[in-house]
Amino acid sequence: MNRKTTKKIVHISLLILIFLVILSGLGIAYYPSIELITVGLLDKTLSFQIHNILFLPFLLILLIHLFFSWLWPKDNIREL
Repeated sequence: MNRKTTKKIVHISLLILIFLVILSGLGIAYYPSIELITVGLLDKTLSFQIHNILFLPFLLILLIHLFFSWLWPKDNIREL
């Protein structure tokens, strides 16, 4: 797997995790509204469980995303 594919996979997975963390956080704070929107699939306890489970994967993917510039510097940097 090359750099471009790896970066794309990390970026897409980070985007999905951000969406799930925000949705589960809203499910904890505004559970009546989120239960109505999700037709009762996401209640407060399930939101809390999902939010807790997603913490470590989110942190890991976020750190990988942040250190990409350090691990693989861009090739097209111009000198002034």
